[in-house]
Amino acid sequence: MARQEINNQNGTDLIISNDQYISIGAKGADIVIKNGDKMIWFDGEDAWDRFIEAIDTTKASLSTG
Repeated sequence: MARQEINNQNGTDLIISNDQYISIGAKGADIVIKNGDKMIWFDGEDAWDRFIEAIDTTKASLSTG
């Protein structure tokens, strides 16, 4: 897998296709995940922490926590 690092301090959008993307605001705030008709939002400064807590790690290929 190719790796690309973006550190712009302003937020980043990762666009997979027209209806699949992940948008993360500055400092991990205001996260939006879209997959077709399904969208998930995490608003606010603690969005990154709430996003991580929402992941079911039992379904992950690798989890350290």
